This record gives sequence, C-alpha cells and structure tokens, in this order.
Amino acid sequence: MNKISTQNISHLRETTPHGNAMFPLMLYDSSPDPSFEERIGCHWHEEIEFLVITKGEALVHLGGTVYPVRENTICVIPSNQLHLLTCELYRRLDFFAIVFHIDFLRSMGNDIVQKKYLEACLSSGAACHVINPADAWEQQLLQCLGRIREAFCAKEYAYELLIKIHLLEALYLLVTNTACDRNTAGSTPDHRIVTVKSMMEYLRRNYDNDLTLEHLEKEFGLSKGHICRLFKSITNMTPFAYLNYHRINQSLDFLEHSDDEISVIATKSGFNNISYYNRTFQKYMHMTPSEFRRSCMGEETG
Repeated sequence: MNKISTQNISHLRETTPHGNAMFPLMLYDSSPDPSFEERIGCHWHEEIEFLVITKGEALVHLGGTVYPVRENTICVIPSNQLHLLTCELYRRLDFFAIVFHIDFLRSMGNDIVQKKYLEACLSSGAACHVINPADAWEQQLLQCLGRIREAFCAKEYAYELLIKIHLLEALYLLVTNTACDRNTAGSTPDHRIVTVKSMMEYLRRNYDNDLTLEHLEKEFGLSKGHICRLFKSITNMTPFAYLNYHRINQSLDFLEHSDDEISVIATKSGFNNISYYNRTFQKYMHMTPSEFRRSCMGEETG
C-alpha cells in the first residue's frame, strides 16, 4: 500500500479552514476514495456551500431528506444544515464544493441586499435546493459556479473580486427563480435535526469518555431505541458508528503529532481495547495505525 494522500487525510479529518478572515471562501475539488460509502461524512458548518457533482451518481442527505444526484447536479446548502454524501461502493464520484461565509457578501450595514436577499436565501433558516439543470437559468447557475471554480484555480490578478461578482450572480439567479423566502422556506427548525445535532455535539465533546446508550438516554430524555432510529434517519449511521468515526479522526492527530505508543493513543481517543481500536482504524482508514504513522513520516507502508 502506498502512503496515504494528503487529500484523503483532510477528507476524513476536515481540518482545512474554509478560507480566512480576509477571504472567507474555499473551493474543494474532490475524487474521494471509492472504498468508502460515505464520500462526505455527516457534518454541518456555519458557511454556505454550493456542491456540484462532476462525475457519477450518489445520494445527498440534507437534514432528514435524501436526494439522488448525478453529473451536473447542484446542491445549495445553507448555513448550519446537516449534510452528507454517500455513493455505492467502488463507484467513482467526483465533485467540487464552494464553501464560503455569508460575511463575504455582507456590507457593513444591514442594507436591503443583506436583509431581503442574503438572509432569506443563505442563512440557517433558508431551504436547501437540489437542482438538476434543465431550464436556462439553471444552466446559467451551473456555468456561474464553473467560472468561480476556474477563477479560484487560476488565481489571476483580482480573482477574489471576480469570484465575489459570480457569487452575487449565483445568488441573483436563485432569488429570482426559487422561493427564497424565510417565511416559506422552513424557518422553524426541524426538532429532529436540532436534537441530532445536539447529540453529535455531545458525542464529540465526550469522545474520550466511556459512553453508552444509557448516557444518551439520560442526557436527552429519549428511549435508547428512539435515539438509534432518530440518529440513523438523519446521519445514515448509528450514534456509536459516528462516535467511532470521530474517535478515529481524533487519533489521526495523535499519531501524526505525538510520539505516544499506539496503546496510549487508543486510550486517549476513547478506546479501552487496543484490538478494537486497531480493527476500527483499519475499517475507516484501510491501513493500520502504524502504517498511517509511517505514511505521515513519508515512508512507504508496504
């Protein structure tokens, strides 16, 4: 096995910042490992995301709804919306994502553009859109996002200005052709999603503790069976599959940036049994912890 690529590491850990304070936008071109069903793990972020499929077919999970997507499908994902992307094992799937903070388009004051259009179309109370371009405006939107991708990759002089222009153009197309209205877009949060996000935060906050379903039952006042059904309906995994996924991601930092023994790292990551840690690590990373550590040092793993 060759050493793991930086792209695969960042895909699993999601540590890359989405731009910076001066330019809060990042573009990701991705061809994820086809041996993982989840090509984007379940997560949410404060930034808005335009996700465009460039090759293959998949399912995008937005909150509690699942949408089939294919080449050229555009997904408009508002701030703080739970989402993940799954694809049949060993099928190729390519996509690019434009992830940006709403502050990139805001003015200093609460002007009419911000109040009437930005908040209505892109904030956490706005609706998701899954668009398979057919109409002229949808083709225009696809081309607009493609131009953002080209500008970001070329990085010619004033590319930031050009990207901002195209983002505003994309927003104009959405506002004038979709129901971007907070009063009709579901501004009342889905209590199921709110509960699951709270569970995810609880699991992430306590990943290094010995957690059980009883802890979740006590914390959220729901039966164990209901917790499992609810969590899986939104995230496509059980609470403890999600917990293990997060624990493995935490252990990657320890493996890369510390000299601790693997047994110590397993314990620090929330695993009480090193054999179980090794099996779980192999499941998610398709290599052993030792192989991963060697790959971080630039060594071949076998």
